[in-house]
Amino acid sequence: MYYTKVQTPIICESQKLPYFCIGSKKIANFQIMKNLLLILIASFCLQSMMAQGDSLVIVPDFLSKLAPTVIPHFEADRKSEYILYFPMKYARFIFTSGDKKLLESISDTIVERIDLVYTVFKRDKKFDQVKLNKERFEMLQLFFPEVFSSNLIEWRLVAQDGSMEYEGAKDFFHGFVIYIKPHRVTTIDGAIINTVMDRRVDEPSSKVLTSNEEIKRIKLAMEAVTGKTPTKIIKEKVVTWEDKQVWSGYYLHHDPKKRGKGKKFKKPGGSAGSGKKERPKEFYTKKIKVETVVEKEVPDTNAKVDGTSTSETIAKMTADSVVFDVFSKNNTKWKDFVVVQDVTGSMYPYLTQTLLYLKEHIKGGETEKFVFFNDGDKQPDGLIGRTGGTYYVSSSNYSEIEQTAFACMEGGNGGKSAENDIEAILHGYTKFPNCKGAVLIADNFSRVRDIVLIKRLVDAKKPVDVVICGAAKSGDVNIDYIYIAKMTGGTIHTLSETYEDLKSKNDGDVFKVGSQQFKMEGNTIKLIKQEGW
Repeated sequence: MYYTKVQTPIICESQKLPYFCIGSKKIANFQIMKNLLLILIASFCLQSMMAQGDSLVIVPDFLSKLAPTVIPHFEADRKSEYILYFPMKYARFIFTSGDKKLLESISDTIVERIDLVYTVFKRDKKFDQVKLNKERFEMLQLFFPEVFSSNLIEWRLVAQDGSMEYEGAKDFFHGFVIYIKPHRVTTIDGAIINTVMDRRVDEPSSKVLTSNEEIKRIKLAMEAVTGKTPTKIIKEKVVTWEDKQVWSGYYLHHDPKKRGKGKKFKKPGGSAGSGKKERPKEFYTKKIKVETVVEKEVPDTNAKVDGTSTSETIAKMTADSVVFDVFSKNNTKWKDFVVVQDVTGSMYPYLTQTLLYLKEHIKGGETEKFVFFNDGDKQPDGLIGRTGGTYYVSSSNYSEIEQTAFACMEGGNGGKSAENDIEAILHGYTKFPNCKGAVLIADNFSRVRDIVLIKRLVDAKKPVDVVICGAAKSGDVNIDYIYIAKMTGGTIHTLSETYEDLKSKNDGDVFKVGSQQFKMEGNTIKLIKQEGW
């Protein structure tokens, strides 16, 4: 068994030219020329890929026209570290300086939902609510642009009709409410909290798990499924032999040099008052039998084995059994693929499913190829392509694969929500060059931080099949993973659906993933519709 953690450098290829022109002068210094070209090409590649990976998924104009949810009065009274209120004055759209700082501080968090709350009452019949909504969304985009590049956020317009007079309406809450998705939080009894709408997240007893606590839970789950053989205590007679010094009945000469002649004495010699010492006794070692009764724990073959089923164990952790289910359906297809799994915070229920599947299906002599990644070990969020925190293992032994996964979990240290998925896949291709592709087990709510490296995946000419952990409401999938699967000719797997024809989508084609419709515009995937909008 072997595993390692490495850092993969960024590589950007360039063409070599005979000279470089600045104005009317030819510069023959090839090193300067090469450096300048690398900078220009790297900049072009970065801008091009960023335009693809971080392009707007949703725009203020579209959001401003959503059908509102109408309620009498919005209560902005829930005190939670996962809910942030950004009040605005009646008919205004300006953030305070404190609001701007708060928005900047949450730029790397996972946002679950955003409400824009306002009142139905209009002081002027010509007042344009849609225009004000758009101005407010544009202000949010200015200070929190990250949320406009995500397709997993639930956006709501909340219209209050509880007061139709200015004096009452102006005191209602107006502005944005941002709901942060809980990350690796559990209740006191161990239930995972996946949504801010679960009010147990606000209880003092809820806790954020450490990596070691997550590993402990995985081990307990594995133990519950495999089941421990019941034992019983029995009393058993144990015989041991101890060395004991026994006197032969003879005495030895005072002078050790003369003892070698074998002369022994029956009397000790010496006497009181004579000043002579008694001769030393002769001893020999004898094995003495010692019998003791001890209590011993032994397997109770007559007792019933206490174990739970795999499905029951997974259900206690999460309702999303996607990893175990998808592996069961595609085990033959992925025989020569490298499995690349995110083991950062909150992904332990899915690593549990991977290990449960391996425990039940791994065959002797059949080598499994894995890369586990944690986004940079103790120094997360490093340089793109050189973040590190990738651990690989090639083994037919379950324990060795488990050990590598746990080492990767213990090596991680959190960091931002976005992960180094592509670096980990490329590392797998480097370590297992003969693999036919990769199976990426991905956290749906984490952005792919190194999406700018997607061209290197395309150049590898190997499909990346993505298993989506934590598919959003209605089965929606993070657009980053749609890009990876589509651009590499791979597939997407959620608990309820499989998308196998993404590669065939061309410019102008419309396709659906979950409740969302997308349209290809060149190489860009645009979100155009979602059920409920």
